[in-house]
Amino acid sequence: MMKPKLMIVSLFALIISVFGNAQTASPKKPATHASSAAASPQSTQKKAALPTTDEVEASMKRSFGYDPAVTWQILEIKESSVPGLAEVLVSMNKQQPVHLFLVTGTQTAIVGQVLPFGPDPFAPARASLKAAFGPSRGGQNPPIDIVEFSDLECPHCKVAQPVLAKLFADFPQVRFIFQQFPLPASLHPWALKAAQYADCAGQMNKDAFWKYVDAIFENQGGIALATADDKLKELATGVGLDAQKISTCAASPETDARIKKSQALGATLDVNETPTVFINGRRVSGVANIPYDNLKQLVQFEIDHAGK
Repeated sequence: MMKPKLMIVSLFALIISVFGNAQTASPKKPATHASSAAASPQSTQKKAALPTTDEVEASMKRSFGYDPAVTWQILEIKESSVPGLAEVLVSMNKQQPVHLFLVTGTQTAIVGQVLPFGPDPFAPARASLKAAFGPSRGGQNPPIDIVEFSDLECPHCKVAQPVLAKLFADFPQVRFIFQQFPLPASLHPWALKAAQYADCAGQMNKDAFWKYVDAIFENQGGIALATADDKLKELATGVGLDAQKISTCAASPETDARIKKSQALGATLDVNETPTVFINGRRVSGVANIPYDNLKQLVQFEIDHAGK
């Protein structure tokens, strides 16, 4: 069986090699998944023509339909931050999403990621992250914040959690903030329910929250949508929380509103995969794949450049 990481690389290469058939004409907005871009200097320039969901779906079928083992889900269609390009977010075989930048007026797609660049490239993200409100731990007057957008059903988040815990131990002066970002139910069926339970844990006992998150990650393999409530209550009891109170809180409109607020914050930062970590506003994806000494260097570098 192909390892997940190799599968992602293979699919990525597959997209690069055959997605030249993408259709990008039609100025219509998609029926679903379209989101308006935040105001920016580019907003006065010519807007990209957005393909519809049906048009992107047709392009995907034309490019990948020959292989029944390849599946995909179109997560979002929007204007990119680069003038003239439409951006499509696609999950292949339920793996981490890839970005397709469609060149208006041609049957061409670019696979990649738009990166901030400049003398203070992470200032806009830092400004947005001032609205982060999730459970936190660390210094009272932190030089920088590390903000994680996480999905409790996400296996990559499970792998990242001990890495972030080690960073917390090595940099106790830094503030770590956990933002709930459950992915769609079509990808992770019980992620939203886990986010609701964990959110309530954070409201009731911030110290127990971190133990609860660890317990959920440790027991990921034993949780299914049909049994999620019982298992999440059991894990809550195990870390000293009142399971019934957690369950009642999880079903409340207030909790639902907090989860949506956290997801909306992530959306303003173009978070579309988990875990996504921001270190002093710098986006770091695949944090568990970075050699730990390099990750420490990165954190120290951002501490040295706090606010810059």
